[in-house]
Amino acid sequence: MKSLGKEVQILTQDPVPEVLTFLPGAQEIVHRAPLHGRFDMAFALDCGDRARLGEEFNKVKGIGKIVNIDHHVSNGFFGDVNLVDPRASSAAEIIFDLVRILGAPFTREVAENIYTGLLTDTGSFHYSNTSPQTFAAARACVLAGVDPGEVSQKVYDTQPLPRLRLLPRVLDTLEFSAGGRVSSVIVTQQMLKEAGATVAMTEDFINFPRSVQGVEVALLFREVTPQKYRVSMRSCGAVDVARIAGQFQGGGHPAASGCTVEGSLSEVQAKILEAVRAVL
Repeated sequence: MKSLGKEVQILTQDPVPEVLTFLPGAQEIVHRAPLHGRFDMAFALDCGDRARLGEEFNKVKGIGKIVNIDHHVSNGFFGDVNLVDPRASSAAEIIFDLVRILGAPFTREVAENIYTGLLTDTGSFHYSNTSPQTFAAARACVLAGVDPGEVSQKVYDTQPLPRLRLLPRVLDTLEFSAGGRVSSVIVTQQMLKEAGATVAMTEDFINFPRSVQGVEVALLFREVTPQKYRVSMRSCGAVDVARIAGQFQGGGHPAASGCTVEGSLSEVQAKILEAVRAVL
């Protein structure tokens, strides 16, 4: 947008995950709503519903129109303009198409951000959402100067020490149900505190229970408060976890979804497991 002569501010109330701070433009992101100024347009990226834009976004005054760009099948079409394509591997893939349509320069900096979005949302190109269009976009990024090995090393092979301290605590909670078809782990506030870790460091922990042979659905229960839990869900194929998450006002993709459920840990686990067992 800047290359097209627009004045741009990037807002997300959450901090940038440490492993992504290398990305061009990451240092320009603000985490508090601008107090002054009118915005002709706001682009909401990769958000299934308006609530996920956060409280800081709600404080922004004077927004003309909201353009909702997303690939979640459960998207609520909350924008004044909605560009939602569930066939796309990622919001990054949609942005790649937009850059070409708008005729904006496809610089190495732009390509590196898009390539990283493609890489992470497809699980290094091995999730089922990977398509020929995904590889075509990745190829264009490499031709623009992106080094796949360098990006992979920064995203996957550079880990903060607190994350490694947290991982064994989480794996120690690994449990199975439904005859081994469902696996789950737990992340509590106490674990985060003991390890000196942040929530962002748990991003891919659900892949560990998901990788166990025979598992069809993997769950991660993360404590938000003692009476509220964020539940991440992953399917290994047949089960549509977006439908399960939808029962709890959540959403996402058939193979990767999430929701927030109120109650104690045992109550939340019971509710989610009952919903999962009903579709196995």
